[in-house]
Amino acid sequence: MVYSKSLGLIGILTFGVLSASAAPTWRARTDLNAALNDPNSWAGNPNETVTIYADQPFRLRFEWERPKAYLPGMAGVILQYRRNGDDDWIEIGAYDFPYPKGEEPRSPRISSVHSPAYMHGEPTIDLLSGSNLPFAGGSGVNLAAAAPTWSERGGHMELEWALVARRWLDGAKTNEQGDLFDIRLADSTGKPLTGASVASFQLAIRDGHLGGTFVETPGRIGPWEASNGDLYFIMEPAESSNLFMMLKSEDGGRTWHEVDGENRPQTDDLESVDGRLLDGTIEIIHQVTQTAFRHAFNTSDHPSAPDQWAVTDEAVAHERSIAQGASLVVRSDGSMVAFYVGESLRYSIRSVDGEWGPSHLVESGAAAVLAGPQAVLGSADTTHLAYFRGDGTLWYRSLDKDNSLGEAVPIAEGVGTGRDAFGSILPLAYLPASDTLVIAYQLSDLRLWERRIQAAGKPTRATAITQRPVVREAADSQQPGADLIVVGDSLHVLFIDDETGELYSTSDQQGWGPAVLRVADVRADWVRGTSYPSPLSGYILRYIYDAGSGGGAGMNRYGEFAIGLE
Repeated sequence: MVYSKSLGLIGILTFGVLSASAAPTWRARTDLNAALNDPNSWAGNPNETVTIYADQPFRLRFEWERPKAYLPGMAGVILQYRRNGDDDWIEIGAYDFPYPKGEEPRSPRISSVHSPAYMHGEPTIDLLSGSNLPFAGGSGVNLAAAAPTWSERGGHMELEWALVARRWLDGAKTNEQGDLFDIRLADSTGKPLTGASVASFQLAIRDGHLGGTFVETPGRIGPWEASNGDLYFIMEPAESSNLFMMLKSEDGGRTWHEVDGENRPQTDDLESVDGRLLDGTIEIIHQVTQTAFRHAFNTSDHPSAPDQWAVTDEAVAHERSIAQGASLVVRSDGSMVAFYVGESLRYSIRSVDGEWGPSHLVESGAAAVLAGPQAVLGSADTTHLAYFRGDGTLWYRSLDKDNSLGEAVPIAEGVGTGRDAFGSILPLAYLPASDTLVIAYQLSDLRLWERRIQAAGKPTRATAITQRPVVREAADSQQPGADLIVVGDSLHVLFIDDETGELYSTSDQQGWGPAVLRVADVRADWVRGTSYPSPLSGYILRYIYDAGSGGGAGMNRYGEFAIGLE
């Protein structure tokens, strides 16, 4: 397939051989787990067009007719690539996926990665049939920049690499659908090797694939829907590049791209982020170790400044944090209440005039660690807050519009006392029709429970949401892998099964009935969702989940399902 920038998005990964018949060839595998010398696991015939997707590791096997001049024990060969016909050929290094482990982790365009199917240096056999020279050995290359040294002279060798082409790179750069890559063999000095063909591939990106890295301890981070249907979500490009990005989809979650990256917040490392979409602006609280910041992003339906950052890096408070956790409430007059963890749980209030007031303790003189704040706005501009105490209990307090704190009300005990329990409360839900606050949380048995407070009354008795244990702190999150979502006047919970890692949902429409499997065959780490009315059904619940990066990158995916309300 010939690449042409004028043709736009082509959408498949194309391999083609550039040498004549009976010359060295190569072949691709899409199964990373296939045995190194399996003769039956190819993605197609030699040099046949196959489809490979961004953030999906694959394997590439080359024949090389090694000249007799190459001495035994000479340093091994490397791979180089070029993109869209560029003049420069770039060496392919070894950076694993989805987590780029190492002293200096990187997330480049293409890298050598680990395959569980074989050891680095494991011998190859003669599988490819392009070369007419006798077989002289070879090896598999596994999370290494270069093939092992060899001991044979002359003949043809077979070398197989495990590789990945990423969607998001360091610096928030991207590989795009339709990008054409050429890959060739070279020696350790970077000189291209004769006696081998050049492979070409054209990148595709799956529908609903975001890639990138999830917020470590997320509150509400999207996907938000603007009034025109555009979707927005907050994330980082890579674990090795912790930039603050606002992603946008203009086609219902099928494709995603960053918006206004030139003016993104300067404060990186999304340790804890929480946001609210109000009247075309997403208001955001962002906590890092030393400081809590406010950002604001205007969505595409903003009346005067669409699709751009309106506020970045506005300091809320300078408090060294002992744990990740932040939550934000925007009141009807435009004032804000931000909760964040310093040496204990604190909050600050931003006036209508735009000035942040002093930092206050949620519990003055509290000896125990306070963490895991979750807040939501209720009626009469009342702020509802739930949080964790270090003795393994959960508590509730309210803050009225005059900034007076209500008494602390116990919600649960037996949560656990380790850091993995700090974020045991899910994002809060408020049902305006019945003036009801819903607090969902996880106990140490890993099941989810909920209690409700109606019209400033007493909490109801605890009700189990799940019978299945739910994953806790799957990766850096100090949270259960679950989200509580308002759908009209009802509630849905998305959760990750602790045993399987698969994603389920359940609803209170029939008393937290049997869970429904939503995503199978994953080891998910995070999930966040929102719901919006649908013209075709009652509501659409949109969600984004990490399909198993282990704290790395490249596994964020979009999903949705319709909810018909009776």
